[in-house]
Amino acid sequence: MYLPTVFAETDATRLHDLVDAHSFGIMIAATDDGLEIAHLPFVLDRSGGLGRLRVHTARANPIWRAALAAPQVTVVFAGPHGYVSPRWYEHPREMVPTWNYVAVHAHGRAAGPMPDGDLAALVTELGDRHEAGAPEPWRFGDLDPAQREKLLPQIVGLTIAIERLEGKLKLSQNRSDADRARVRAALLARGGADDVAMAALMKA
Repeated sequence: MYLPTVFAETDATRLHDLVDAHSFGIMIAATDDGLEIAHLPFVLDRSGGLGRLRVHTARANPIWRAALAAPQVTVVFAGPHGYVSPRWYEHPREMVPTWNYVAVHAHGRAAGPMPDGDLAALVTELGDRHEAGAPEPWRFGDLDPAQREKLLPQIVGLTIAIERLEGKLKLSQNRSDADRARVRAALLARGGADDVAMAALMKA
């Protein structure tokens, strides 16, 4: 990732927070025929070094075999992003449009397939996280046992020990304090979900 110092984020806790907040990632593995790419929901475990990612995919998806065969995989987590207009700056005739965004790249070696017990635990945790707050949450443990035994063999679980984390928060840090304040105000006025999230990150 092209990473100018002004936009680089190196704090692992902050990067982990971003991964948790935007946990639907893109896994990329190199093969002899090119790149294998898949869009998958991840669960981050923060313990041990830079942590580890757990993920499952359909057994029919070639990504898991590609990931296990590759010397390293990369998982991309994309955070909030949006267009920044020159109109928002103090001197708009001297500026050009740009795009602000947040991204985290996690690099590491994939291991697996997971044993059935670990895979079931992953599916359970994933469901619990995303069903949290629902009035009648779906739980993997409530699935009919026969259906559970039928479905589990159709998916494969992997673990990726994170060896390197790269974070880029391009949030107008290369602009004056006055322009940063103007950009933040304009984002809040535009009011999209990503705009509000970027404005909060700029304030932080």
